[in-house]
Amino acid sequence: MTQLEIQGIVFDVDGVLFDTERLTHQTWKTVSREMGWPQVGEAYLEFVGQNRTDIFRKMVELFGEEFPKETFMKVCSAYSQARMEREGVPMKPGVREILAFLKERGVPTALATSTGRPRTERRMEMTGLGPYFSAIITGDQVEHSKPDPEIYLLACQALGTDPEHTIAVEDSRNGILSASRAGMQVIMVPDMIPPTPELEDLLFRRCTDLLEVRELLSQILSQ
Repeated sequence: MTQLEIQGIVFDVDGVLFDTERLTHQTWKTVSREMGWPQVGEAYLEFVGQNRTDIFRKMVELFGEEFPKETFMKVCSAYSQARMEREGVPMKPGVREILAFLKERGVPTALATSTGRPRTERRMEMTGLGPYFSAIITGDQVEHSKPDPEIYLLACQALGTDPEHTIAVEDSRNGILSASRAGMQVIMVPDMIPPTPELEDLLFRRCTDLLEVRELLSQILSQ
């Protein structure tokens, strides 16, 4: 890796750029209790990093056909979005710093998020981060969400970069598996899901925050 030419960087969004996983977890727990299905909120981490299609499939598997999954997701989405409209999108430390650094160095960047395009574009609008990205790949563009490699392969294709020369910045197990299976180098910035020996074996590096990632990339790009 020290000799690798970095052609591009692909960021996950929730839990990496935006501190939204905790907000979503709180929402799931609240809504699931109100609907009389508290076990759904307790199982939130099982769904991190997946698009709506795969979330629905897993909900049926875990909770049965009788669980009102579409109503649940609609209420949760509205609740979370309304809160962000009131309070703003919570961002992780170092977001603007690392994106400005990569833009200054001319490194192409992309997003690979399991969130759908309308919500993603609204968050880019609210935060002003959209212009930093050459490509935005969302969960409704792929048939299979993370841990399938499809979304990361699409992101590399959109950037015009080789996966083995492209770094993915991820926080979740599903995301790390997805990027690794795409043949990418993976930097983990843990959020709600702590690293495990399984995940550590797949990582190029684990960093505490995006500021540390920026320092790491600065060192690599200066070689």
